[in-house]
Amino acid sequence: MKITIRIATILLVSLLFSAGGPILFAQNPGAKTISKDEVFFSIARRLKQINESPVSAIASEIDSLIEVTSITAEADGRSLVIVRERTPSSAAFTNKSTRIHFAPPPPGSDGKEWNWVDFEENRKFYPIDKLFPYSRDELMRRKQATIAKWSNFVTIIGKQRESGQKAVETANAVIKTDPGVLANLVTLKAGYDAAVTADKDGDRQSIASFYRELQSQVEAVNALADNHAELKANDAYLRLVDAYKETITQTSTAQKDYLQSVESYNEVLLRLPHALVAYGLGFTKIEASITPE
Repeated sequence: MKITIRIATILLVSLLFSAGGPILFAQNPGAKTISKDEVFFSIARRLKQINESPVSAIASEIDSLIEVTSITAEADGRSLVIVRERTPSSAAFTNKSTRIHFAPPPPGSDGKEWNWVDFEENRKFYPIDKLFPYSRDELMRRKQATIAKWSNFVTIIGKQRESGQKAVETANAVIKTDPGVLANLVTLKAGYDAAVTADKDGDRQSIASFYRELQSQVEAVNALADNHAELKANDAYLRLVDAYKETITQTSTAQKDYLQSVESYNEVLLRLPHALVAYGLGFTKIEASITPE
């Protein structure tokens, strides 16, 4: 008889798993377990204490990031839930699962609202109150990194414009004419200043537009020496044009650093344990202000 029951239990678990739903396994006969939907709503209610978003909105966001793969009723009445990231593994992160506990509704309640108790990190359980400062600090650190990388990019493109102008001014002095490149770079000085001011007011597209105009001048600056042989023999010009090319390389590096910092921040929002609380803490995806070249 015991063997028959055991086989039946194994078959039931196998069917549930193959159907894509959570595995429900009660250690105590008749023990209640938290439902899949209540997992998300219980987390959302806890986050509602520090966020003005509706519980349903928070629950929906969490549901889009993680899936419930197992719910087990423990001897003390709590439910042990295993959740898994919906995002596949990447070069930086391996798809991860983690365990979290929920306490049953208190006696006398309507019997629906469970209480999120703890979370697991590195195979150790921590009270849920530990997760909020832990995630807030990590996400803020990464968000600040995107701001710092953007600021560096803005500074570097300004230096590229200045370096290009110096090289062209020297070229014009040597060839004793103005091929028309200098006027464009001088005009871009005012454009850069205006873009920086707009950027401080939150308009990053102004910097993106300036950057596209700046890059459109690169070929013309570099072509000066090809069109004027005397420039190839002028050491002062050659030093300045080498410095200009170096700023172009620095700009490219700064752009990549910024984009990588945005990508890193955005991916952490999708990864456990931060995916459980990021939206509730006010951290959302950042749209990169520039695109890869």
